[in-house]
Amino acid sequence: MPNIYGVMNTAKMSMATHQLSLEVTSQNISNVNNPNFTRQEATLESAFPIQPGGSPGLIGTGVRATSIIRRHDQFLEGQRLLNKANSGFWNSTQDFMARLEVVFNESSPNGLNGQLDGYYKSWQNLAFNPRGLTERTDTIAQGRNVAATFNKVNLDVKNLRVDLNTKINSSISEVNRLTGEIARYNGVIHETESHNVSANDFRDKRDALLRDLATYAQVNTVEDPNTHEITVSLANGRALVIGQTAFTLETQQRADDGLASDIMWRDPSGQKVDVTSEFSNGNMGAWINMRDTVMPSYLDKLDQLAATMVRDTNSQHSAGYGLDGSTGQDFFSGINISATANRKNLGTGTVAAAVTAPDKLNVHKYQLEFTAANSYDIRDMTTGSVVATEAYAAGPATSAYLLTQGIQATINGAPVATDKFILNPAADASLNIAVHNNIIIDSNKVAAGLTTHQGDGSNALNIAQSQNGMTMNRASLAASGTATFAQYYNSLVGEAGVAAKNANSAVNQQEAINTQIENRREQVGGVALDEEMVNLIKFQHAYQASARLVTIVDTMLQTLIGIAR
Repeated sequence: MPNIYGVMNTAKMSMATHQLSLEVTSQNISNVNNPNFTRQEATLESAFPIQPGGSPGLIGTGVRATSIIRRHDQFLEGQRLLNKANSGFWNSTQDFMARLEVVFNESSPNGLNGQLDGYYKSWQNLAFNPRGLTERTDTIAQGRNVAATFNKVNLDVKNLRVDLNTKINSSISEVNRLTGEIARYNGVIHETESHNVSANDFRDKRDALLRDLATYAQVNTVEDPNTHEITVSLANGRALVIGQTAFTLETQQRADDGLASDIMWRDPSGQKVDVTSEFSNGNMGAWINMRDTVMPSYLDKLDQLAATMVRDTNSQHSAGYGLDGSTGQDFFSGINISATANRKNLGTGTVAAAVTAPDKLNVHKYQLEFTAANSYDIRDMTTGSVVATEAYAAGPATSAYLLTQGIQATINGAPVATDKFILNPAADASLNIAVHNNIIIDSNKVAAGLTTHQGDGSNALNIAQSQNGMTMNRASLAASGTATFAQYYNSLVGEAGVAAKNANSAVNQQEAINTQIENRREQVGGVALDEEMVNLIKFQHAYQASARLVTIVDTMLQTLIGIAR
């Protein structure tokens, strides 16, 4: 026969199960404003039925909770991680492009364009009155102004690089903290779920750490189905976390660049590997791209402009005569060619460089790329093309092609294939440009004429007219350029403006994508108060009905006891 106490047990199990459901609902409601919380749900099923003696069939024994699950979509979480990285990249890019726009601000006459105009007008005024002290003094002052403006823009861009490098250095400790916490939660989740219990809240915390990490770099995750631990790696597969082990990152100052540090990854044996180039997305990717590519590109173009102006002014000025009869005098100083070996070179080769013909110097940047130990290509980095291929025997050896560009490049030692060397005649020209000290001391050395006649202003006129010469964007010394100094600088300013606008557009686009993804996530795993209130009432009434059933069974027992009396 069915047992009356079985009904009591069924009621008890129902009360316990619906009390648990109420607790889960309470947890959801409590975390309605927690952005890192995923809605939980108690899954219910019928308890194992029995067939008491005399019963015509199986009788259920109540309800039980089998698990508490997270309403979590792994694919959607992967999209959130990727969007975090993309948003981090464009937000950081937008920030620094906005600051770069301020550096290239041409809204006032104090900008470089205004200073260039004032400089060339002073030469034109000097051409009309070559002996005038006022005109000579003004020419020197305008030269110093334009040099100071070049210097300031150069330093402002370099300060942005310093800020970028500081952000990279300071963020490494935060990345290490996040990966360490993820590894720790791997251990907690593994320990918890090894007892066949779902570690929902711990998984929420681990996912939140992953999203924080994704703002710094694009990461991929794979969960081990046995241990429930995740492996976290960069986009190219470099491991940051494996199980309960986090790999440490650190920064190391570059030997060939005082404004930049490399990111080093330490493997289990303690060996350090340069992984800077593997950060291509997120905040870190943006900062590295801006520091190593974008800012140097603007500096190179600024140096090209300054070096070309110095070369052309000096070439014309040294051909003229001052009031004191002097000739061959440069008006500006600031051309200092640099020769730099790539820090990843494997050979023992070295390159030394000097300017042999300042008036004919091609101020393009060149790269010597060794294709074998006895052969190298010369790539014009300004135009991007290989301009010559030369043989190399035991040094010292001089590049024949570079001699035609006004540069003596002497190679020595034993370079090997893939070794590279950069020669830059315009290196820091915008930082080093200055009116020559001899001119500052004695204005009579300003060479206004092409003859010793003190009324001759033809040389000053030639310098003034060089403002409109198509000097910039030459493919070679023999080729004609495509832009004047002003046009070239305006294109540089315009390029910065377009890049800033593109970054703004990308940020807006990412915000729209982020809104869409978060809305989808809310639909799947977000807490809806209306739904939870319905559940609250539903489970409350179920609990009350179960309690009522206990009361009914108690009444039945009292009846049986009364009969026995």
